[in-house]
Amino acid sequence: MNKRDVCGEFPEFCYKAFACEEYAEQFMEAGIFRMGCPFYYKAIEDQSRRDTTEGTGHTLEPGLVRVGWVSSDPEEKTIWTRKQGYQEHYIEQGNPKFCFCTSLPDTNLDYMKKQFGRYIVKIGEPRKLAEEINDYFFDQKQKNLIVGCRVSYNKGQKLHRELSDNERFELPYKQKPESFETEREFRIVAIKLSEVCDSKCKFLDGDAELECKFVEVNLGKQLSCLSRI
Repeated sequence: MNKRDVCGEFPEFCYKAFACEEYAEQFMEAGIFRMGCPFYYKAIEDQSRRDTTEGTGHTLEPGLVRVGWVSSDPEEKTIWTRKQGYQEHYIEQGNPKFCFCTSLPDTNLDYMKKQFGRYIVKIGEPRKLAEEINDYFFDQKQKNLIVGCRVSYNKGQKLHRELSDNERFELPYKQKPESFETEREFRIVAIKLSEVCDSKCKFLDGDAELECKFVEVNLGKQLSCLSRI
């Protein structure tokens, strides 16, 4: 494994909820689990979890904006000036990506059980799991960048500073609207390198079907960092 292919920030531990006990056992006993395409959640059947903005970043950042002044005389030209305001940015990534979605240590477990499933597994070493995922894809001859990230719940909001290009690049997989903040989400994201995402994924509606909604990971072994809650 090339550890440079695993980056980002990782909490001390996190939680993964399963609606089905069988899936929780498969995760714990054999390292079998799914990673979901963010665009899948644009059309997920569960309305409470559906996020029509998934897969895109959206910010309002302080900066200079163009302002046009129209004269009362239609024959005069519009006067353009610049003033301090908020620049709006929409960000997408061209690479396919798949997320393993978990919850941070400070999440409300009762809420988590109600929202995502009552069978909860504690992941004691999230970075170790990310490294195992990286090894798995490497063995499958798939080149991926594995990223750990806490979800930011500020999509479409005004920020206090201008972001760098690298910071904006992360937003399509780590930013959600404020209405989802209760989820306290932490993600391990696999970004497929040297591949281009199918543009049809970006225009899903509630009745659409996404072919690449998941990738299945099968580590083929028991992970010592997992325990049932």
